[in-house]
Amino acid sequence: MLQTLKAETRPHHERAERVVRLLSPDLTLSGYRRHLEALYGLYAPLEAALASCLEGLFPALRLADRWKLPLLEADLRALGHDDASLARLPVYSCPPALPGVPEALGTLYVLEGATLGGQLILRHLTRHFERGAAGGFSFFRAYGESVGPMWRAFGEALLCACPDPVLTPRVVRGAQDTFEAFEAWLREVHADAPSSL
Repeated sequence: MLQTLKAETRPHHERAERVVRLLSPDLTLSGYRRHLEALYGLYAPLEAALASCLEGLFPALRLADRWKLPLLEADLRALGHDDASLARLPVYSCPPALPGVPEALGTLYVLEGATLGGQLILRHLTRHFERGAAGGFSFFRAYGESVGPMWRAFGEALLCACPDPVLTPRVVRGAQDTFEAFEAWLREVHADAPSSL
């Protein structure tokens, strides 16, 4: 199923990736902070929806270990946010619908893939902000040395949760919708400040 997901979401993934400009040599600290704020506004509704749909159903997914919102909060606090300013951050109002478990797993596939792909971004950020002014990069350091094992565990849990191939198109649709949400939200948030990203 992971290979099918990768193939069927490739164009959606590529479009979403083009909106993430964290690898730019011109990235500023304010641009980095703005990107984290955007991610916070997207992960908040996505993780809430995933918890509502999946919590307790598949212990092998280890959902509690996969939530990224606390890591984004830690990074944003390191960049000057407090409880009040975090509460005022805009939140994406049109997250993808999750009518069932397969769609929710498609959304989780995108979030877990972002964690895996974030390792490249982490290497760039640590070099780019070598003086440490950007904080500890908690979001991009998620899972530490366990990124690979966590990705493999997700793939195994996905197959156990959706063993019937007839469900694969629904998982794919959930992933495609989530990539589209990433693209739409990041374009919206960053539209007025492209040069700082």
